[in-house]
Amino acid sequence: MLKIRHSLHGIPVLICLVASVFLGCERASVGRDDDDVALARAAVAQRDWPLAERLLRRSLRTEQEPDRRWEVWNMLLASVNAEDEEPRLSLEYLEVMLEEFSENESRTKTILERMGRCAEMLRRFSRAADIWSSYIWLADLGPEEMVNGYRHLAQAHFSRRQFEAGEDVLQQCLSLSLSDHDKILCMYDIADQNMARQCWQEVAGISRQLLDSNPDGKMRGLASYLLADALEQLGRGKEALELFEQARADYPNPAVIDNRIAFLRKKIRR
Repeated sequence: MLKIRHSLHGIPVLICLVASVFLGCERASVGRDDDDVALARAAVAQRDWPLAERLLRRSLRTEQEPDRRWEVWNMLLASVNAEDEEPRLSLEYLEVMLEEFSENESRTKTILERMGRCAEMLRRFSRAADIWSSYIWLADLGPEEMVNGYRHLAQAHFSRRQFEAGEDVLQQCLSLSLSDHDKILCMYDIADQNMARQCWQEVAGISRQLLDSNPDGKMRGLASYLLADALEQLGRGKEALELFEQARADYPNPAVIDNRIAFLRKKIRR
């Protein structure tokens, strides 16, 4: 074969040119002397995601500069998720990134958050709990990020039907040195989980605390709905009806409130 290749000098080039017309050979056989990242950007612009992924993976085999590698990794994640979410592949890439950037806490935070969401999408709730447990111990979390981490960790426990563990996590969130405004979502999650477990008195008590904390409009609507629902279940239909009517303006889905109001009005008239 070596003799044939040398004796027919120039024919491989001709073959590739012909193939590029019929088979797209030119794009698939990009020159290795070119900047793979620049070529990947061009592939992204053309929405050629498989080519972009190949180029970026190849770039990671040779690139040494940490900031450049961070850029390439993130471009790779964007490329594999461009058309459809690919949580399994993303999680595999993120696992490698976590090991590579473990000394950089800011980047570790970003990686862990994305890993946690991927694990949730894959319904790997045990893995999600491990990831969010690591996340909440990071040193540079802001109040919103910390509450977000505790809520996700609690939800991972709830999804595994470990209700006491999930509520314990939310209680830990409420004990943090944060403002009531920052912690209010953890309190709402406790009420919501008690609703799922049909603990109506607990729901009513927590919902009243939420409403007394001067929440924003959306939270006021959500807390009012929980309280109204709990009161209805406790046989206090008229109070529930008044609360549903008050909650309608702030609740994210007014049609749900309308259905509950119509049902309660019929129930009360009987």
